[in-house]
Amino acid sequence: MFQFPKKQKLCSEKEIEILFAKGKSISEKPLRAIWVFEENNDNVFVKVLIVVSKKRLKLAVDRNVIKRRIKEAYRLQKKQLEFFLESNNQQLNLAIIYQQEEISDYKLLEEKIKLLLSRLIKKL
Repeated sequence: MFQFPKKQKLCSEKEIEILFAKGKSISEKPLRAIWVFEENNDNVFVKVLIVVSKKRLKLAVDRNVIKRRIKEAYRLQKKQLEFFLESNNQQLNLAIIYQQEEISDYKLLEEKIKLLLSRLIKKL
């Protein structure tokens, strides 16, 4: 039920370029979401990319900690977004970008992901 398999990760360079070129965005400090609709080819409704900038967090250890926390918070909150997209038969490519220079705790990230996803559903 609460899985995050490879199929749900955005890996294609072509799709990532399109996402950043044509995507719409919303921001909820310290996170920003960019999304674009895609044709529904492979029975997956959301493909996600998690970005933590090397410019903001220099150490790879810190970037990996933030990525893990965001992945876990997203994994637990994504059901509502998937149900919405499934009912409309749409596929969404989504990038979640971390925009802070210090490490945030998990509770804050979880709260912000929940808020970001609910705002995203309202925008769609």
